[in-house]
Formats: sequence, structure tokens, C-alpha cells
Amino acid sequence: MGVYAQSGRMARIGFVSWFSAAEAADVEHLRLALREFGYVDGQSMIFDAHFTDGDREATRDVLQVMVQRGVDVIIVRATATAHIAKDVAASKPVVMLVADPLATGLVASLSRPGGNLTGLSLLGPDLAGKRLAFLHAMRPGLNKVAFLGSSADPNAATFSEQTKVAGEAMGIAVIDRLISGPAALTPTLFAEIAQAGAQAVVVQPIFTGHQDRIVQFARVVGLPVISNYRVFAQAGALFSYGPDDVALTKRAAYYVDRILKGASPATLPIEQPTQFQLVINTQTAKALGLTVPDSLAAIADELVE
Repeated sequence: MGVYAQSGRMARIGFVSWFSAAEAADVEHLRLALREFGYVDGQSMIFDAHFTDGDREATRDVLQVMVQRGVDVIIVRATATAHIAKDVAASKPVVMLVADPLATGLVASLSRPGGNLTGLSLLGPDLAGKRLAFLHAMRPGLNKVAFLGSSADPNAATFSEQTKVAGEAMGIAVIDRLISGPAALTPTLFAEIAQAGAQAVVVQPIFTGHQDRIVQFARVVGLPVISNYRVFAQAGALFSYGPDDVALTKRAAYYVDRILKGASPATLPIEQPTQFQLVINTQTAKALGLTVPDSLAAIADELVE
């Protein structure tokens, strides 16, 4: 695999995200975090970033080129990217930012990943249940929601199952709407979801970068949107609840530094999130005729007004 040593040459670090270039802020977060470990773009490192917007072939091509150019470490965003990297970049250490690396077979163990992949899991305990509980508090009488996921992402099954289990315990039916990619995010899709009787849409975070379109199309048919990351609530989703995405992205720099100094990804434990953010868009709630209970507003990390 080879490791980076303090040889005076610049470290070559790649970053490949399944998301769209609308999430380019991730690059700046990583650059700032890497700088704290002494890696400065153009001085002590070459940082090569790509956003493939759910294009499997483009993702594969970018990763292959990075391997051919002798990259030292690759950071990958989203499970689909990590699976492709496991295939085409098996000779390189890979730092992952993914939902559930165990459930999708990326690693054998969180404590000892055992291969060329390590990094951060973005999935916390009972997030699906808490999201539905928060939604029910704002929409009493809730009995059916749609789960909007990606058929190209192995984690969709995990997200869907957790949402269904949580919904069953609360008397809320969950219908799946799995699409092949961002191109399938159309007004017709959301009209069909509304016609199926869904009262809200739970969006898999694989569609981060397309939150503006999702919220816009859902708003036309009066459907609240909820998802994991703060950018959704900022774009007009009813609320978001999940790990601090920015903090976890920056944390990837720690793994890069450890690997460049000789650590093997096989023995670097995968970290799980311990802190979660609830961001409520009170303007959206008002537009939908929903009330944010004082008890919920009190525990929110941020209210978007």
C-alpha cells in the first residue's frame, strides 16, 4: 500500500464525493482541517477534489485516475463511492464518510476495519425514530410518510428499514420511493407521493446537494420534507436531525494525518457520531400550517426563521 513519510515531498490527497458540486463547501472544510495538521495546499500537499453527482462511471473513472497518479490517501463521501473505491482503489488507503460501513459490507469491524478502508460512520442510534417523533409532534395525526431513497446506494435499504421499524412502533406507515439518481427528482415524483397519501417525505441524505429542488417540488404539493443535514432545513425543509456533518467532515483530516504518518487503515477504528443537531425551519412550519411545540423549539440547536 505504501505510506507517506516525512521525505520532503508533497502529500497527494484525493477527495471524491457522490454529492453534487453544490456541496463544494466540503472541500474548504477539509482544507482548513488538514491545515491544522500542517498540510497546506500547494505547499505541503496536492489536494484533488471531485464531485460526481451520483454518476457511477464518473466516480469509477476519477478514482482510477487518482490511483494511476499515485495519490497517497483518498477521502470518499457516501457509501456508493466507498464501494467503488474498495474495488478500484484497493491498493490505496481510503478514509470514508459513510452512513453504515458494517451493514453494507465495507468493513469487517468498526474497531478493526481490516482492509484499506477506515474513517467515520454517520449513522447514530435511533435517528429514524427520533425524526418521526419530532415530525409527529408537529403534525398530530400523522399516519403515512414516504421514504425517498436511491436505488444506487446500498445504504438505502438500511435507512428504509430503520424508518419502517420506527414507523410501525408509532402507527405510521412508510412507503418507499427509490429512484436511480438526481435526474429522477421531478415535480411528477412528488405529486405521485402526495397522491399515495404520504403526509411528509423523509429524504435519504444521499441527495444532499439537491435539497433546493426537493423542497421546491414538495412544497407545491404541500409535503413537509425532513432529512439528516442542516443544509436541508436551511433550504426550507421542515427540519433536519442528524450528526454534525461539518464536524465529521473535518474529522477526516485526523485519519489522513495518521495514515500519512504510517498508520494502517486496517487498524484505525471507525468512529461513530456522538453529537446530533436538530434544526427547525419555523418559517416552513408556518407556511404549512404546522405548529412547532415549545418543548421542541427549546431543544433545537437552531431555529431557521
